[in-house]
Amino acid sequence: MPTTNPVPRRWNVELDGIRWLPRLIDKARMREAGALGAYLLGHSPVDAAFLLRAGISTEAFAALVTDSPNDEAVLAALRARGWDEARVRRWSERFPQTYWYFIPLWDVDDGYVQPSPMARMGVAVFRRIEEPLMSLVRVLRRAP
Repeated sequence: MPTTNPVPRRWNVELDGIRWLPRLIDKARMREAGALGAYLLGHSPVDAAFLLRAGISTEAFAALVTDSPNDEAVLAALRARGWDEARVRRWSERFPQTYWYFIPLWDVDDGYVQPSPMARMGVAVFRRIEEPLMSLVRVLRRAP
């Protein structure tokens, strides 16, 4: 990713104990600023999983972030919508076990971790198959 684009917070940063929410807030703010770059907002399987559990669409979430001055206000607005916070927290607690295969890739791709030469080769291979793999994941998620 070019260094001119901002990087969202790391996957494990929490807002009141909820993982991924700070990263999703960052991506919404990045999109609003026209600086989303190669990141996805609401279209990645992880974003979609969070938003589903939070009971909010991508566009409604983005609008909520735009209308909120800070992270705490976003969380308060989600709570005011009557979201199932227990469901979101269960998902957040299981996050490392559920997404263990993506975590090293995100950390390297975002620049939080410097990869070994072998890991760089693995990332290069993954980047070639990432879009077809994500397309397959989206199709399988829609299957009955």
